[in-house]
Amino acid sequence: MTNTMMSKAESNALAVSYDVLGTHVELDLAFVKKYLVRGRAELVSDQEVVFFMNTCKMQGLNPLAQGEVYLIKYSKDDPASMVVGKDAYLRRAFDHPEYLFKNDGIVVQRGNDIVQKEGCCLYPGETLLGGWCRVFFMRNGKERTAFKEVSFGEYNKGMANWKTKPATMINKVAISQCVRDAFPKDYEGLYSEEEMVASGAIPADYEVIDDDKPTDDDPPITQEQRQSLFKAAQSAFGKEEGNAIVKSIIEEMGLTSTTGMKQSQFSEAFGALMEAVDAKRESEQSGEGEEPDDGGAAE
Repeated sequence: MTNTMMSKAESNALAVSYDVLGTHVELDLAFVKKYLVRGRAELVSDQEVVFFMNTCKMQGLNPLAQGEVYLIKYSKDDPASMVVGKDAYLRRAFDHPEYLFKNDGIVVQRGNDIVQKEGCCLYPGETLLGGWCRVFFMRNGKERTAFKEVSFGEYNKGMANWKTKPATMINKVAISQCVRDAFPKDYEGLYSEEEMVASGAIPADYEVIDDDKPTDDDPPITQEQRQSLFKAAQSAFGKEEGNAIVKSIIEEMGLTSTTGMKQSQFSEAFGALMEAVDAKRESEQSGEGEEPDDGGAAE
């Protein structure tokens, strides 16, 4: 009988250690199988875990952040699927030196009109048709745009979150595909959970776990993660304003500080910070080229 299990010494030797945005990440076989597999963890082979850990390291992904990246496996006959969450897609785009900002939303039918609207709120009388995203970035010194529009009918399986949050789900697909179109080398081999369900790699009745929804296994963040949150804010807004923005975010989450913050809450806070940075960059971009108001003629 072939034994695919590794000894503790072999497992330790294959452990990986690296840094992502100031956060130190350490992964080993036991930790991945216990905390980072959804579905049937007992079916995941050691080789699949090793591949997962090294891919995370090479791609700069942080699986300790709730919902960023994980493994899914349901059948011993199928390979484990590596799935990347929406926050990871946004963070990779935000970190790219050529990225400017994005707009996204849903496509609806309103009477006889087909409307592209921002956000994911579906009003009474509207029929959901799809999702869209537009990413603005620089390439060879010129501003470029990547656009993606995806059909709701193509991805909707009528199961789990697609039944309860259809607009949000199709919007996620559009964002994932658009940032991949904008930066193909940075997203090679990385697919969202929604895309994996549509392809059949994940069962249609699998319930996508919200990035901000705590799970039973939700360990607290590390000191390095706390520091990385403030460093990212300070880098974008300056020390004083950055600290104030982080404080505002955690207060809106019902927390008094980052002490004791869970991994799922860290992911939510970092996502909110990225949205704030995105809005700042979009505002600065739209304001370029405008003549300053001197308040009229000098007296």
